[in-house]
Amino acid sequence: MWTASDLLTLYLLVSVYAIDPIVAGALFLAGLVANAGADLGVGIWLEKRPHHAAALATTALVLAAVSFPATVLLAPYEPWMLLVATLAFRVCYAGCDVPHNALLTRLASDPARATWLARWRTIGTALASVSAAWVASSDAVAIAPLLCGIAMAALVVGSAMVPLLMAFPLDPRPRRSGTSVGLPLPFLAASIIGIVALGALAKAVLHLPASASGTSVLMLLIAGRTFSAVMPIRIGSPRRGLMLLAAAYGAAAAVAAGFAFGATPVMLLLLGLSLGATNLVSWALLPAMADGPRGYGLYTMTSKLALGAAGLALAGGLGRSPAFSPAGFAGFAWAVAAACIVAALLAGLRLTSSAARRF
Repeated sequence: MWTASDLLTLYLLVSVYAIDPIVAGALFLAGLVANAGADLGVGIWLEKRPHHAAALATTALVLAAVSFPATVLLAPYEPWMLLVATLAFRVCYAGCDVPHNALLTRLASDPARATWLARWRTIGTALASVSAAWVASSDAVAIAPLLCGIAMAALVVGSAMVPLLMAFPLDPRPRRSGTSVGLPLPFLAASIIGIVALGALAKAVLHLPASASGTSVLMLLIAGRTFSAVMPIRIGSPRRGLMLLAAAYGAAAAVAAGFAFGATPVMLLLLGLSLGATNLVSWALLPAMADGPRGYGLYTMTSKLALGAAGLALAGGLGRSPAFSPAGFAGFAWAVAAACIVAALLAGLRLTSSAARRF
């Protein structure tokens, strides 16, 4: 699912400034690609220079806060100006996002703490998404003050990680044997396939001819995702975490198959629960799976590219029609279920070596 700022930005560009949806989608995709590349670059940089994390995060926070309002307020001007603002914000955001995520490696010293951090991450994302959906459904929005307020709030809240980065500097530990990219490839593949499949299904339910309003669908998905934060998930070891991830994707496959018979409110809640549960377990596992900042940079990069791929998968399912036919949506749901089964097998089978991994 898109972040709250993505949701709000796309709404304002299309509904308020009347930007062509295709242009707005292209801007979003370009920013996502730039953000993904910057994530990996920042991860590699911090792997070699972990002592730069606090300074980099501070600078990037300020620049991201300054550039964020421009990603919307420049809409009345030339399209290239909006593109430059979008790329600038996305690249700067990577400079604070990767250090923030890599900080989890230092703070998540045991499975219980890693799961606790992942729970609060899920809750925070849900609260931000609810706020964005509420703003998007409002009749009148004071755009400039709203965007500047969001940027200032993000700067203030995000700055809390700077003293933590100074107190718990990133660990320049050597790369683990048997890895070449910073993450076990089966775990990474399972995550990519799951994000693409579930993300595409979450977007697809907005293109049903008899679906509820977009805001209602989003609220149901967010509610289900939020409930995942209170699920009794206990990860005692990386192997147990991988088995839980496999079980979550297996359950998600059953939910996706259920959509072939109807997209009821209960099914939307279950889809949100599946999105939240798979995301929570993946983030709880990252401190054990990732080789420091490089691994976190790679994970955030592939996650954002996977979100873009989910949009492409949706476009492929829709073809040239703005809405699914009943048979077309049923086939799309079955394809998502099959992809979730593949993700479950990649996570559950003993393809990811965890014998030498620990929190």
